[in-house]
Amino acid sequence: MPSTVGALGLECLMNRANIYFTSGYRFAGPLDTDALCASYNALLDATEKFSQRLHFSAQTDYQWRPAPQHRHFRVIDSNDIERDFAELCRQSLELSDEEKHSAMALTVLRQNGSNEFIIAQTCEHTYVDARSAECLFNRLIEHYNAGLRRDQPRQQAVLSAAATTRTAALEEMLPLLDLDEPTHQRNLAGLGTYPVADDGAYAIPLAAVPGHLGEYRKQRFAPVSRHLPLAALVERCRRHNPEVTRNSVICAALAKGFYEQNRREKQLPEKQTISFKMLSDLLPPDVRERYCGNYIAFVPVSVDGELPIEQIAEQIHRRIREFKDQKIDASLFRAVEDAVRQGVVGTSDDALSFVVTNWNNYRFLQQPDFLHGCTSLRHQSGVNISPRDTLGAVLVNRPILVINESPRDEVCLSFFPSLRAEAENIALANRIAAHFV
Repeated sequence: MPSTVGALGLECLMNRANIYFTSGYRFAGPLDTDALCASYNALLDATEKFSQRLHFSAQTDYQWRPAPQHRHFRVIDSNDIERDFAELCRQSLELSDEEKHSAMALTVLRQNGSNEFIIAQTCEHTYVDARSAECLFNRLIEHYNAGLRRDQPRQQAVLSAAATTRTAALEEMLPLLDLDEPTHQRNLAGLGTYPVADDGAYAIPLAAVPGHLGEYRKQRFAPVSRHLPLAALVERCRRHNPEVTRNSVICAALAKGFYEQNRREKQLPEKQTISFKMLSDLLPPDVRERYCGNYIAFVPVSVDGELPIEQIAEQIHRRIREFKDQKIDASLFRAVEDAVRQGVVGTSDDALSFVVTNWNNYRFLQQPDFLHGCTSLRHQSGVNISPRDTLGAVLVNRPILVINESPRDEVCLSFFPSLRAEAENIALANRIAAHFV
């Protein structure tokens, strides 16, 4: 039977960046950890990619090959599950060690003296992006729920769907993205003239990356994170424009935080362009269910930092519509794949201050009985990185922010570790948090 796992250039880059990301889902209620472990093992058994490793013959010659994987399922009783979640994120890179390697681990943190717990899903970015990880987690929970309800046909349907998931290489993806050559060339030309700026000098120049990388490797970091109220800020921005999404509102607060850091700490002028990369999911949800991999694009977004947050949110909203309608994100995905194949990725600096990625799990947010017998409380996140080389560090050489919402109008903001200075992330987190009060 032919393999369902094709080679993606972006996954080659993710392998060099060596990123492990953790989604923590917090609940209150009963949990059958034996049943959860059985569902975890069944899902990984059914998904071919989790029995393979990415093999390099050269930087531009790589393919997935069968290789053993370790399973990591743990249950930890904790006096402080928030503290231990942060520590779990700090130590997640242990999963990349050859003798312990695991592409997806599951850890249950149970709060002593309470019925609250966190199910923490830790994934290697080489295998999946956050959206594919979400699909896997939702399948895991669906299999677990069906088992508790003695619905074996549903359990089998979940595993059958997992067994048919594919990692499609560029040639298979292009028809799905519906990107014709004239549109692609027009988008590339437009990207060449799109105005961007990094006046605050947050991006580490490529020439300086090796020096920072050596210092960074001397320690491991817990995530810098904040849990922030969202409802009031969304209401305020929608009074100005009812169409702005919650994602646009949150990103406007991030941009404003960078702007104010530039003004107050770097003495930059009042008028500033704030530019960042927004991760765009290329596949609609129904298609996502069939593909397991990294199908994202890093799209430049520029706003006028001196404007009120309401107007910045509107600018972001318009830009998202533009890059979706014009398939600019699909062009960027294709451009990265082409650059990896040609060996020219990571050879020039780009003037963007930060990267933002949204990990919202909408089924968790909207489905009251998401986990059988339990109440959903919070979705939180943490990432750890240990770039293998300068090429891998190119993906993480500026602040990278993760946002994900929880059921009660709360947003979790967390930062990738900084290759340069953790203090910079802390200062930015504090600036941004001030806009959510």
